[in-house]
Amino acid sequence: MASLIPQTQLQMFWAAHRRVADANIAFMEMVTCKENPLTRRDLEGLIRRNPKRYSRFAHWLDKLPD
Repeated sequence: MASLIPQTQLQMFWAAHRRVADANIAFMEMVTCKENPLTRRDLEGLIRRNPKRYSRFAHWLDKLPD
């Protein structure tokens, strides 16, 4: 349930910081997964479907396996 008390700018900053960090952690878990690691084709598809969320990981395309 959302709080009815407005957040301060500092609270909003740290909430956004946490969301970015969580996304980075999730991405690294996908890359390093032993059973089903993220491939170049997977990342290309993610970027194509949701560029706003995944285009920041585009520099990984040349580092991922085919």
